[in-house]
Order: sequence, then structure tokens, then C-alpha cells
Amino acid sequence: MKRFVSSLLVAVIILSLNVIPLNASATNNIYGAGRVTTSSTVLNVRSAPSSTSSIKGKLNRNAYVTLISKTNNFWYVRYGESLYGYCHSDYINIVSTDVKAVKPTQGRLRVRATASLSSTVKDYLSSGATVTVLSHEGAFSKILYNGLKTGYVHSDYLRGTSSSNVNYPKISLSVPDFKQTDSRWANVTIGSSGQTIGRIGCATTALAMTESYRTGTTIYPHTMSKKLSYTSGGAVYWPSNYNVITTGNGYLETIYSVLKSGKPIIVGAKKANGSQHYVVVTGVAETNTLSASDFYINDPGSNTRTTLNQFFNTYPYFYKMLYAK
Repeated sequence: MKRFVSSLLVAVIILSLNVIPLNASATNNIYGAGRVTTSSTVLNVRSAPSSTSSIKGKLNRNAYVTLISKTNNFWYVRYGESLYGYCHSDYINIVSTDVKAVKPTQGRLRVRATASLSSTVKDYLSSGATVTVLSHEGAFSKILYNGLKTGYVHSDYLRGTSSSNVNYPKISLSVPDFKQTDSRWANVTIGSSGQTIGRIGCATTALAMTESYRTGTTIYPHTMSKKLSYTSGGAVYWPSNYNVITTGNGYLETIYSVLKSGKPIIVGAKKANGSQHYVVVTGVAETNTLSASDFYINDPGSNTRTTLNQFFNTYPYFYKMLYAK
């Protein structure tokens, strides 16, 4: 009997040792933040990475959710204090991979309702708690924490996690990749120019990508063209909800900053003969020193150009950048 009890205790201890690290890993090894983009009102959270597995919970459309890891077409997500499951990746946009940890403090870190020290305290975070930074407002960071919750903390009390020794952590945004030569819209005329999307529609196609990402819907280039205004020659009038930057000073830092805020950025450049082209920058590799080769792009006019450096090899003269406000 004593031997049986001893064996049972050993088994329980071994089982506990196997379970606890798994939960700790799920909590601390965060990939980033995603946002639900399903066309229906809710997204199912499943017990396994399969559309036929049982449903554990549901996420509302436009809700933020903590992303942990990806298995085939499913994200393993944290959607509550101790709630984990799988969601189909087609219905989640990555909005930030800026993962931070709460610095050791004398007490717990206050999470506030707005970016102000006088704002209501919503929650408290313990030292070492892992969060994802969604954006910055002055001295405050808007964070995603405990799976689904958002709030504001003072940025001074956050530090890097596994990439703490890297100046520029990896960022990857799931921006749809459209080509202006796609037969579904290549022959659609732009405005009254007589020119087609396939011939001169790189800016329109780039905006279709960034607006699809911003709105969490699919806006194809021919649909985007109907929302835009053009000159008689087919040049687009940029939407009023976009910031336009025409100086190239420190442009790589600017691109990184915009990506870090969870937004893709459109970059335009020229050839020596004046011909222009636009691409969408969607992410950056982990690096200590920024270079154009570190940045990933969706190029409306090419299936082979995948980095900003490759784009500048063909269009070497900086022209402008723009991103959603």
C-alpha cells in the first residue's frame, strides 16, 4: 500500500512538472497581437487546430487577441486570463509583434483606461508580465494583456523580452498581397485617364492593400479605384485620412516607427527617367542596424521583389511615403 501511494505521488509530481511549464510557456512566449476580421459577428475558438474540432469559445469581430504560435492555418491564442485555444488565421490580422515585459517595480504596474496618470486604473500587472504594445501616446503605451484586454501603461515600466538585446525587433503585418496585373482588374480603367490598373495602377493597388488591412475587410483594386479621385492623367489624389511624407530624411526609422504602431506604409520611388512606382512595406527582420534589405514589401508590379532594397535597386530615387492616420 505504501509503495502504491508513493508511486501515485511520484506520478502526480511528474504530471505537475509536465503541465506547469506548458502553461508558463503559453503565457510568456507571445508572438504578438491580432485583430479579428471575420465577416460574421464572431470567430470560433476551437480546442485543436482543425475546423472540425470542438468550439471552446467565441471572439467578437474587431476584438484584439493575443497570438502565441501558428500551426498550419491556425493561431494558438490566449483569449482570457487562463483561456487558450485555436482560431483560423484567415480571420485574424497581425497588428503588432512588439512584445514587452513589465519591469521589476516596488509594486504592481497600473493599467489605465486612457493615456494619463489621472485616468481610471483598470488593472494591475505584476513584474515580468508579458504584454503586446499596440501603439504609443506620448509617454504611454497602449497594450494588449491577459489575452483580450487593452489599456494604457507608462512606457518607462516596459522592457524587451527575448529580443531585449536587439535594437529593432521583428515586425510582421498580415497585409493582403494584390497584383495590379491580376486579370480580375488589370483592364479596369482608372478615372477618365484611359489608362488601366494593370498599366499604371500601382498606387491604387497599394491603397487597396493598406485599406483592406486597416478596415479588416477585402477591398480589391478595382473596388478601391471607385473610392478614389484621379487627375486626368490617372495620378491618384491621396485620401485625406493618410499622412503623406515627402522628405527622405531618416526614412528607414520612419518606416520602422509606423510598422511598430501596427500600420503598413506605402513607399514611392522613381527611376532616373521620372517613372514612379509604389509598394507596401509590411514588416522588418530582427536587426540591430536598419537597412533597406531588412524590410519586407508587397510589390503590386512584381512577384519577385520582396524587400525594400530590391525595390530601390530598380527605382533608386526616393519620392514619398504615406500611411493611414
